[in-house]
Amino acid sequence: MLLKASESEFFFDLLKQSVKTNLANSDLGYSYYFSDNKITLSKAKSKQDNFAVQDSCLSATVVDMEKLFGCVRQPENNPIKLQAGLVHHANGGVLILGLRSLLAQPIVWTKLKQMVVSQTFEWFSADDSHPLPLSIPTMPLDLRIILVGDRLSLAELQEFEPEFYSSSIYAEFESELSITDSQQFNAWMNYLQFISHQLALPKIAKSAFATIYKQATRYTGDQYYLPLSIEWIQSLLLNSSYFIENGEIDASAVCKAFEQKTWRENYLTERFHDEFFTNQIVIDTKTQVVGQINGLSVIEYPGYPKAIGEPTRLSCLVHFGDGELIDIERKTDLAGNIHSKGMMIMQAFIMSEFAINHQLPFSTSLVFEQSYNEIDGDSASLAGMCALISALSNQPIDQQLAVTGSVDQFGHVQSIGGVNEKIEGFFAVCQHQGLTGQQGVIIPASNQRHLSLSDEVIDAISSDKFSIWTVEHVADALYLLTGIPYKDENNISLYKLIHARMQSILMQDRKHEGWLSRWKKIAKSTNTQ
Repeated sequence: MLLKASESEFFFDLLKQSVKTNLANSDLGYSYYFSDNKITLSKAKSKQDNFAVQDSCLSATVVDMEKLFGCVRQPENNPIKLQAGLVHHANGGVLILGLRSLLAQPIVWTKLKQMVVSQTFEWFSADDSHPLPLSIPTMPLDLRIILVGDRLSLAELQEFEPEFYSSSIYAEFESELSITDSQQFNAWMNYLQFISHQLALPKIAKSAFATIYKQATRYTGDQYYLPLSIEWIQSLLLNSSYFIENGEIDASAVCKAFEQKTWRENYLTERFHDEFFTNQIVIDTKTQVVGQINGLSVIEYPGYPKAIGEPTRLSCLVHFGDGELIDIERKTDLAGNIHSKGMMIMQAFIMSEFAINHQLPFSTSLVFEQSYNEIDGDSASLAGMCALISALSNQPIDQQLAVTGSVDQFGHVQSIGGVNEKIEGFFAVCQHQGLTGQQGVIIPASNQRHLSLSDEVIDAISSDKFSIWTVEHVADALYLLTGIPYKDENNISLYKLIHARMQSILMQDRKHEGWLSRWKKIAKSTNTQ
C-alpha cells in the first residue's frame, strides 16, 4: 500500500495503533536451530524463540539493510549467530515503512519488494566478496507493506518503478478537513483532544478553540479548511502546554505559545521591514501619483519558516510608439514565466479595449522599482493594469492603497496566494509612516475566505484606521484608486480620457503625415522639372 502522509514517528505510532485494531493475531513465526554445523528451520513455540513474531504491526521511519532484514554474525572463534530484522518480527502481519529512507537505498527496496512478492526470505551476505559460511534454510514470508511518504517521495517512486503503482493500493491521509457545518467542527475539536490525550497532555479547554481556529485557518490559508497535520497539532499542543496555569490548555496558553513562536521567528521579518522604515526601499503611502501604484508580493527565503509580505512600487510611463508594452523585468531576464504570462494578459486586455479599429499610437514601459532579484507569479497583473491605465488617462493613483490580484483577458480579478502576509506587510509600512484612516488594501473578492489577519491589523480595521476592499473587476479597483469610474456613458471616465488622448495623438499624426506628404509631392515635382 502507498500512503501519502507525513513520515513522523508520532504519525507512525498512531497509524500502527489503527492498523492493529483490524488485524487478527498472527502465528508465532519461526525459529532457527543450530546443530553440528547445520541450521534447521521450524515453527516457533513461543515469543522467546529467536525468529518469533513480535507484533502484528511494526513501523519504522528509517531503516537500513540490517534493521530490515537482520544479518548473519560470525564472531571470531565463536559459532554463527542469526539476527532477526523487522520483516521477521512482523511476519504474518503489516510493516509500515518510511518511503524516503527506502528510496535512498535502492538495493534495500529491491530486495524487500522481491521477498514480499515471492513470499520467501532468503538469507544473503551484505558483502558479495564474503559469501555465507553455510547454507541457511529460507523462511516463508507473509507480509503486507505500507509505504508512507510525501508527494515528492511518491513521485520519485513512480519515476523509479512506474509499474509498481498498478499493483499497489494508493491512499492519502488528508492534510485538511473541509468545514461546512458544526458537526465537522466538533469532530475536528475531538480530533485535537484525541491527539492531546495521545501525547499525554492536559485536556484542551473550550475557550482555547477560538484562538486555535484562527491560527489553524491561517495555517491552511482558508477559513473553511482546518488542518489535520499531525506535526502542526503536535507542535501547537506541546508549545501551549508550557504556559498552562489552571491544569488545561486554555486560550491564554495558546496565545502565549504563538506570541513566543512569532517572536522567535520574527528576526528576518523585522530586518526586512527596516529597509522600508529607513527609506532604503521607497514606498509612498500618502500622496497621489500618475502611473505609480503599490503592488504586493511575498518573499520566501530558503531555511526561513514563513513568507514575508513585501510592498512593491510599480511605475508605468507612456511615450509615442507602436503599441508595445515594454516589461522591463522581462527585458532584463528578471521575470519568471508566470509573471510574463500575466503581463501578456494585461497587454491583451488593453489592446482589446483600445486598439480594435487602429493600432495604439503609444508604447508603455512597466517596471518593479528597486527589484534586484527574479520575480514570478501573476499576482501583480491587476496592479500593473491599474498603473498602465493611470498613465494612459493621466489620472493619479492614491498611494494610500495597495493592490494585489491577477486578471484575465476580460479584466476579471482572480484570487492569489499569501493574502494575509501581503496585507500585513503593507500595514507595517503604513503604521510606521503614520496611519491616515484612508489607507488599505484592494484584494480579489474570491480571497475573502482566506483572510486570517493578525490582531494588530484587525484592531486597526475595527477603529477605521485601515481598510480592506474586495473587487471582482479591474473597473472596481480603478474607481477606488482614482475616484473616477472606468466607464460611464453620462460622466467623465477613464475610458473616455484615454480614448480622447488617443484621438488627439492620431489627429496630430495625420496632420504630420499630411504635411510630410505635401512636402514630398513638392520635392518630387521640383526634381522632375
